[in-house]
Amino acid sequence: MSYDGTMTKAVSEELKKRFLNGRIDKIYQPQHDTLVLNLRSKQERGSLLLSASANNPCAYLTKKKFQNPSVPPNFCMLLRKHLESSIITDIYQIEMDRILCIEVEGFNDLFDKVKKTLLIEMMGRHSNILLIDENRIIIDALKRVNRSISRVREVLPGIPYSLEGIIDRQNPLTETKAGFLEKSSKEDAVSAKNFFIRNYLGLSPLIASEICYRAGFSETAPMKTLDGEALYLGFKSLIDDLHAGHYKPQSISDGNKIIAFSALNLTQYPEKSKTFYDSPSELLDHTYLTRVVEDRIRQKSQNLNKQIKNYLDRALTKQEKMELELRDAKDRKKYKVYGDLLSSNAWKIDKGSDEVTLENFYDEMKPLSIPLDSTKDAIQNAAHYYKKFTKLKHAEKTLTSRIEKNRLTIQYLDSMLYNLEDAETVDEVNSIQEEFREDYLKKKFKSSSNRGHKKKSKKSSYLRFKSSDGHMIYVGRNNRQNQELTLKFARKDDYWFHVKTGPGSHVILKTERDEPTERELAECAELAAYFSRSRQSSNVEVDYTKRQFIRRHPSNQTGLVLYTDFSTLYVTPTKSLVEKLKVDEGAN
Repeated sequence: MSYDGTMTKAVSEELKKRFLNGRIDKIYQPQHDTLVLNLRSKQERGSLLLSASANNPCAYLTKKKFQNPSVPPNFCMLLRKHLESSIITDIYQIEMDRILCIEVEGFNDLFDKVKKTLLIEMMGRHSNILLIDENRIIIDALKRVNRSISRVREVLPGIPYSLEGIIDRQNPLTETKAGFLEKSSKEDAVSAKNFFIRNYLGLSPLIASEICYRAGFSETAPMKTLDGEALYLGFKSLIDDLHAGHYKPQSISDGNKIIAFSALNLTQYPEKSKTFYDSPSELLDHTYLTRVVEDRIRQKSQNLNKQIKNYLDRALTKQEKMELELRDAKDRKKYKVYGDLLSSNAWKIDKGSDEVTLENFYDEMKPLSIPLDSTKDAIQNAAHYYKKFTKLKHAEKTLTSRIEKNRLTIQYLDSMLYNLEDAETVDEVNSIQEEFREDYLKKKFKSSSNRGHKKKSKKSSYLRFKSSDGHMIYVGRNNRQNQELTLKFARKDDYWFHVKTGPGSHVILKTERDEPTERELAECAELAAYFSRSRQSSNVEVDYTKRQFIRRHPSNQTGLVLYTDFSTLYVTPTKSLVEKLKVDEGAN
């Protein structure tokens, strides 16, 4: 799946239809490579998302809400200065490439009317957002590119904007039949699919496959085996749809997974696998942004995930070793028996022996073999075993405490891994990263070098739901939120829910002193099961109790609590209930 030239054309025409002669009201930069422009026309308002992400560059109207930094980045401030309150005079695509242009007209500091153009180039790792003046001089760019970065094309303030190195293929919208047949006759060895990708701007592998399907050929067939005239008819069929604006925004699903999307009708897929949308932006808002967010989260959490796993693996290895030592400590009585038998029979044991068999008066005088240190006599060997017995006696108590403490560490790190795997926003990942550094690493190494210089991530809010009977339900998204939700936010008569075993979210039902119904209890239990590692399981055990029966765990580990007077429900988590009860962010 990719945002190609055909999608760029569809989006540019949608924007032109809806916001030509409109205004740019406000500009935000929620991520380092993403802008959101609030647009307004006589008919409507909308938010235009522009992303220069290396993996998922895109441009479309979105209904999603974004969290913005408290201090706008420099590029955002520059665009506000030049573009806010400007009138949009034109929106168009350059050739059939993935370049969207928004021309605006406004006033400079001297109140002279000036024209500027905002461009977004959606070209993989070379993606960029630029502002140029009416003389095609670059005012600034989101990503400045000098000669040390690219020898092909510089992108710096003060130099002319150039398409050198970008427009390197034929615009399919202007292709003639003669030109097509000439190109096809020179590409004997390549496959039909690669022929279109290599020779024409803006045609993605998906669209190239669609052309081959419309022409009745396999996309892998060599060009020399195909009828050029028939292949041209398939090409012309798709280009005619573009010229006429016959768009059918659609996504293609294979089960629950979206495998393709396009602004054009993909005849190569069966109708039952398609979901249609009213506009290209609606399609992208439903399918594309999810990929962008998932990609950001994956990049952000990759190193953190590895770091937490390393500490978890060490804790597991340590636990295994200590449990072996504890088993040895619990079996220590044999060393006292060794010592007693050696002391009682010292007179008949010669020095230099490495083993002796004696009658065990503790076990009906049965013979017992005792290993010896040949360099010591019987009394010295007995003293060695007495010392070992005493040492293991003290070790049992110490090991039991250390094992319990390490078990809580394993539980905590495991819950942090689950929270990271289940994170849905970059802010949630940032919150988990901060928790790991402040609540785990600093405690582990007792470091205070950064005290007074903490850089706190933006606090993310709890997930909010409303039960079928009207009471609010709150769900924590990480250990810190779980602790705050349960120990600070909840009141004594509120109800608390959590899966019986394994990591998961704390769920609080705000009863407002009413007694919850059986349906509400079941719904809250299902939410607790869904927001846990048992999400894919059936018949999940969920404990629940009143807040007044919960207290902080003695270990003071973030998010860990002890509870009493609880009951247990067995539920099967479903996504449908989550979607049904969820409260929109903007709702009260």
